Amino acid sequence: MKCIFLYNPISGNGRILSRLKYIEKTLKKKFDEVDLYQTKSAEDTKKKAKESCAHYDAIIFSGGDGTFNDVACGVASEEKRPVLGYIPSGTVNDIARNLGISRFVSKALKTIVDGYTTPHDVGMINDRHFMYVSAVGTFTGVSYRTKQKTKKIFGRLAYALDGLKDIVNHKITPVKIILENETISMDVPLVLVLNSISVGGISFNRHGHLNDGMFDIVLVKKDSTKGLLNILTLFTFGIGIKRITKRFLCLKSREFTIEVSDDTTWCVDGEAGPKGRVVVKNLHNYLNIFAPNKNKKRLLK
Repeated sequence: MKCIFLYNPISGNGRILSRLKYIEKTLKKKFDEVDLYQTKSAEDTKKKAKESCAHYDAIIFSGGDGTFNDVACGVASEEKRPVLGYIPSGTVNDIARNLGISRFVSKALKTIVDGYTTPHDVGMINDRHFMYVSAVGTFTGVSYRTKQKTKKIFGRLAYALDGLKDIVNHKITPVKIILENETISMDVPLVLVLNSISVGGISFNRHGHLNDGMFDIVLVKKDSTKGLLNILTLFTFGIGIKRITKRFLCLKSREFTIEVSDDTTWCVDGEAGPKGRVVVKNLHNYLNIFAPNKNKKRLLK
C-alpha cells in the first residue's frame, strides 16, 4: 500500500518539521511506500490532495482545521477517494476533537497504524465542500480575520482578542431558511450549520453526529442584548436534547436553502466562504477517516 504525507510547515508553530523522520518511519510500519510533500498554500494543498487520489491508498496530512478542509475539498471532488489520516497541529483542531484524534503526534500516528476507519459526511455550500461548520453572524469572522502571526504568538487567545470587536459591534442578521416542508424567517445574531460536536474548541453540540446524513441548523434568537447573552449561553451550556428553547432554535435537514443579504460573508470551516444566498447539501458517508476505535459508538448513529 502507498500513502503520501502532506504537511503545513506553518501550522502549530512549525512543530511538525522536527518530527518528519519519525512520522515517515512510523508510517512505514503500515505502508510499503511513503512519500512526503510540503504544501505551499491552501490552493496547493487542495491541488496535491486532488492529484494524489489516483496514486495513493491513503492521504495522511498535518495542519489545522483549515488544512483539513483543503484536503477534503481536493479529495471530495474525485471519484476515487483514498482514506484520510490526520495529525492535528493547528490552533484549535475542532475536527480532531470530533473524531477523538489526539494532538500528540505519536498517538495520532498510532490511530493511523491501527487502521480503524469511520465514515464522515461532507457538506456542500453552493459549489464548495466543507467538513464541519458553515456559519454567519456574530463571531463567525474571527477565525479568518485573525492573522497567522498573531495566532503564532497568542494561540487561542488570539481568537478571543479579535472576538472583542464582535462583542462591541455585534449585529442582527435577517435570514430565511427554506426547508423541504417549511420556511422560517427570523432576525438572528448567529446561524450555525453543523456537522460537528465541537466549534471554536468548545464541545457544545454534544448530541451531534458526524455521519447521520443530516445537518444541525442552530438559529440563535435575539434578545435585549441583541442575542449576545444567548450566544454566550449556547457556547457555555451547549445544545441539550430539547431542540427548541427561548434562546435558540435547532433544526435538522439534509438539504436546504438559506437566504441572507448579498454582502453577508459565510464562514466555512474557519475560512471566508461565499456571500449571500446559499444552498446546503449533505453528502452522506462521503469520506473515510482513520479514527480511534474506542470512539466508534460515539461517532456512529
